[in-house]
Amino acid sequence: MPLVISLRKDRREWVRREGKNVDLTRYQKNARKALKIFVSLGPVYIKLGQWLSSRADILPQPYLEELAKLQDEVPAAPFDQVKPIIENDLGPIERNFDHIDKNAISGASLGQVYRAKVKGQDVIVKVRRPGIEKVVEEDIKVLKKIIPFAMRFVDPNLRYSAEAMLAQFIETIHEEMDYEIESQNLKAIRRNFSSYPKVIIPSIMDDYSSKNILTMDYIPGIKITNVKALR
Repeated sequence: MPLVISLRKDRREWVRREGKNVDLTRYQKNARKALKIFVSLGPVYIKLGQWLSSRADILPQPYLEELAKLQDEVPAAPFDQVKPIIENDLGPIERNFDHIDKNAISGASLGQVYRAKVKGQDVIVKVRRPGIEKVVEEDIKVLKKIIPFAMRFVDPNLRYSAEAMLAQFIETIHEEMDYEIESQNLKAIRRNFSSYPKVIIPSIMDDYSSKNILTMDYIPGIKITNVKALR
């Protein structure tokens, strides 16, 4: 509730002043608190924070910048918890992979990513977080109860769209937990861009993928917002 109240105050001032002549230090401080709260509440709230980080219609710019860290800086679960998921779906790791790095190269709210080798080829293995399905269902039940209550303390124009926003978020999170859907989407995008040689879409390794695991080509790159590295 303190977070929602701070956000209401900050957003009203930001809109009224069009982001000019505001106390940026206070905004950044409140935004950092918001980041810590989302991380401490777990995967679903981290996903909500990620989703909100792209919603300039809801949050002031300092909040967007701080919550954008959730896209890259989510702590990964230990590999010991991830290994059973891989082996339940694919069988023994040693039989399927030449090597798999036990240190995740990326942690997200619903899954985490590891570098590996299959028949000498560099790949990445995306694995669903341990026990994430149960956590998501429990957290969504809570969100459905608290969001309507929290919306009483924000702007009326946001209040009316809260139900639709929550429905969209729930639909998205369920789709993103199913890597078979992601695999189908990647294959469709790859087909659609087949005539554009400069657009590279990683290919999926179906024999090493499942609803909980997605194995694909490893393609290094630079994040689009990292302007310095791109230059």
